Amino acid sequence: MHPPFPTLVAISDTLLILLGLVLLVLFGFAAYYAHQQAQKRIAAMRAFASELGLRFAPGDDHAHDEQFAQFAIFRRGTRRIAYNTMSGSATVGPFTQSVVMGDFRYTVQSGSGKNRHSVTKHFSYVLVAMPHPEVPELLLREEHFFDRITDFFGFDDIDFESAEFSRRFHVASSHKRFAWDLIDPRMMEFLMAEESPVIDMEAGWMCVADEQEWSVDAFRARLDFIGRFLDHWPEHVVRGLNEGRYRELD
Repeated sequence: MHPPFPTLVAISDTLLILLGLVLLVLFGFAAYYAHQQAQKRIAAMRAFASELGLRFAPGDDHAHDEQFAQFAIFRRGTRRIAYNTMSGSATVGPFTQSVVMGDFRYTVQSGSGKNRHSVTKHFSYVLVAMPHPEVPELLLREEHFFDRITDFFGFDDIDFESAEFSRRFHVASSHKRFAWDLIDPRMMEFLMAEESPVIDMEAGWMCVADEQEWSVDAFRARLDFIGRFLDHWPEHVVRGLNEGRYRELD
């Protein structure tokens, strides 16, 4: 004779099945929602590219990391791929320049032995061709605690007359005189008033990027920042670049 009520084991099995079904539905909904959001973002990026007169290619670009290998951010990890790429000529501040911007992903290994696993990271970027010839390499970003440690041991963090600016920003360059000339009091005032992104200038291009994927509004804001940054370059620096004054390294 069967017991009149379900056993505790049967109840537990039923609850586990129901819990599994609920989790499956939730995961399915989350995946569907993420896919829908990604498609909306792609549509917005396509419209933004069209607005700027740029081409839009949502597919994978496996050559991007080689094309812009001068930037360390594109040499991280393995399986490096650019996607959602907007490219062409666009107005950037007072200039019309070649622009490449979009998303990038790469894979890094974490852990060791049986705990070793892969993590894929994503970020967005803007690349703008420099409007002036032979611009020396320059990196400008917010100061980190690690910068203070390396500075103690004599690594190159260029200091400026403004102690407040030097405390807030880490600046490194292949040509210190260029950095000092470029970041004059007017430029310092501009940078101090902004939420400045990382600026990396190498081999005829400027790269602005961080560790996040951006909305279209964020792409627009970064492009606007680069335009205003270029508009603040002192005239004597532009003249010096055109005359080849900064060709020799310090």
